[in-house]
Amino acid sequence: MDSIKNIISGVIGRMSSGSGGSLQDIQAVWERISKDKASKITDFKDGCVTISADSSMRLVRLNLNRESLLKELQQEFPLIVKISFKVGTTG
Repeated sequence: MDSIKNIISGVIGRMSSGSGGSLQDIQAVWERISKDKASKITDFKDGCVTISADSSMRLVRLNLNRESLLKELQQEFPLIVKISFKVGTTG
């Protein structure tokens, strides 16, 4: 388990970079919190993460959990203020 010093250092580093983390970093956290490998982070701009789902049914499920998923993402990436979902290619 990471020490609080390492966690704070990582968060401050991401915040100072201006991006809040790379798409790969956000994707790894997304897969962990959503337990969903069939959706993918496709964009991160102006605090909004865009996530592509492989089906409309998955999109509905993700939308139902939007608020809790956003809160969990914000714990790792405080610069994320919004999640946008769309049906599209995830591969």
